Amino acid sequence: MKFIVYRCTKSPDYFLITDEEHKAEISGELCPEEGDLELIGEYPEIGESRVAFNESIAKDAIANFGYYQIESKTFDPVAHVPGTMP
Repeated sequence: MKFIVYRCTKSPDYFLITDEEHKAEISGELCPEEGDLELIGEYPEIGESRVAFNESIAKDAIANFGYYQIESKTFDPVAHVPGTMP
């Protein structure tokens, strides 16, 4: 399987993962704040060494729902303005 990974433009910590068969079925409406989807890339299975997500869970979700949604801890290197900044 090849995983197709999208990021939600209005919610940059949310990612949707799908496959070629289901990619036409997903849209930004699945994101928490809707918006658009930005293609991050297409990746082959690499087994248990994948750090970003569990491939087995992702494949089950894609088979059942057409996509797998994950939230990263933060994709933004400076998620919040520090308290000492104006």
